[in-house]
Amino acid sequence: MTVKELITNQLQASKFLFDAFSKDFTDAEAQVQPCPNGNHLNWMLVHMAVSEDSMIAALTGQPKKLSEALHKSYGGGSVCKSDDGMTRSEALKLYGDSLNRTLDFVKSFDESRYNEKAPAGFPPLFPTVGSVLGLLAAHPFWHVGQLTVNRQVLKKPKVLGQG
Repeated sequence: MTVKELITNQLQASKFLFDAFSKDFTDAEAQVQPCPNGNHLNWMLVHMAVSEDSMIAALTGQPKKLSEALHKSYGGGSVCKSDDGMTRSEALKLYGDSLNRTLDFVKSFDESRYNEKAPAGFPPLFPTVGSVLGLLAAHPFWHVGQLTVNRQVLKKPKVLGQG
C-alpha cells in the first residue's frame, strides 16, 4: 500500500464512520450539543470540510474553495453554536463535496514533496508536508470519537458495537 492509498483509505473510512454514526440523526438532533460548548454533528461535518479546505490551500498556495464566513464559523478555534441554521443534509453535502476534493487532491499530490517543510502556521507536531497529509487523514477520526458521545446523549442505539 502506498502513502496515497493509506491516506485515501483513512479518509474514506472516516466518511463511512460518520455516515454510520449519523444516518439516524434528525435535523434537530444534528444540532444537539452533548454538553455546554460541545460540538454537534453539523459543526463537526462543516469543521472537517473547512479544515480540509484550509490544509489544501496551505499546501498548494491556492485560494480556499469555501467561504470565509464558513471558515470563521467552523474553523479551528471556533465555537459551536447550538442553532447554526444549517440542516443535516446541508452539512453532509459540504463534508461530502469537500471530501471528494480532498481525495482528488491526495491522489494527484506529488509524493516528492512529502519531506518538505510544512507550510507556515502548522504546529511543530506536523513539521513536514507528509505529516500535514497524515493530519488530513487523521483529523476526522478525532471527531468520530466526539460523535459517539453525541449518540449516547441522544440515547441512540449502538453502531458497530459503539455508542
